[in-house]
Amino acid sequence: MRAEEFAWPEGDRPGELKFWHEVAVEVREAITQALDSSLALGGIHGARLYGLNSSDEPVGRYQLIMPEGSWFVRVSSRFGHPKLEQAITRYLVDYGVNVNPLIVAGKTLEWKGRPFRVDARPMVDGRHFNGSSDDLGNLASALATCHQALKGFPMVSEIRGIASARYKRLERIKERIRDAIGDGSFELFAERADWASEHRDWLAEMTECFTPDLAQYSGAQCVHGEVHPGNVLFRADDGAAVLVDFEESIHLFAPPAWDLAFLVQRFCLSDYPTKKTVDHRITVITEAYRSPLPSLVDMMRQAAWFTVVTQLDLQLSEGVVSPVSEYDKFVELERQARCYPIV
Repeated sequence: MRAEEFAWPEGDRPGELKFWHEVAVEVREAITQALDSSLALGGIHGARLYGLNSSDEPVGRYQLIMPEGSWFVRVSSRFGHPKLEQAITRYLVDYGVNVNPLIVAGKTLEWKGRPFRVDARPMVDGRHFNGSSDDLGNLASALATCHQALKGFPMVSEIRGIASARYKRLERIKERIRDAIGDGSFELFAERADWASEHRDWLAEMTECFTPDLAQYSGAQCVHGEVHPGNVLFRADDGAAVLVDFEESIHLFAPPAWDLAFLVQRFCLSDYPTKKTVDHRITVITEAYRSPLPSLVDMMRQAAWFTVVTQLDLQLSEGVVSPVSEYDKFVELERQARCYPIV
């Protein structure tokens, strides 16, 4: 899998939204052809397309500029459940939640005999998180509204079914990891066998403490699923937080603490702050979320284990091999959660 599939290139520090890379002619033609019949804006011939990163293949993030407006376009090798993602974003827009809705969802782009998914959303005139208390409060407020709305999402049964199948699959993989540790053989991890061997003790603790079935937690409901800095934008005009990328929402049925754990860990702890700073940030979030935060340490650890097992699931089921840096990132996040029992 290309690096562009893993959130934004810089992870929790995604940087500025600058789409300035020229796109190869054949890539531009493939993307515009996939979108031509869907945008219904008078045709897109002659439209300008710029990439967030330089690439000679379709996978990536783009800005499509047309006389009628500007669109954020994403091309991915992972198809997921585009119509369900589109439904959840449209529902949230109707509820008044600040989200970037999917206007075009799941169009197919054929490239060298392989299918890719193409989506289009309105381009948000905004920026990523700047570290301020105002941004943190705006995000917590948006998340509170999102959680309240998702309690009534009418297609909850579909999401519960998808999530349940995933949880059962992850439970089986957890048991396979336990067996691999017992046998001292990590062929299960294929190209990442050396990494698994080096992190044997960490994986052993994971198999003892990881609970794949998040629906068992009290208060489980539909959630965003992946509240990290690459999936939140702040509007240029008023600073309001806009939630984007609901791909994970379709695969998760969990308590709101799941999203809150992401919020605290990825927006509050990434700079390894002092206790005084953490206390201040938690106060900002609590006031804006309009409800006391639950204990989040366990959920932060669960999120890290969940992601590592999910990466192995993708490798086993789809042949998608995550970079070692992705595995290492979540080991570090799990270890970091232990350092902040105050949360």
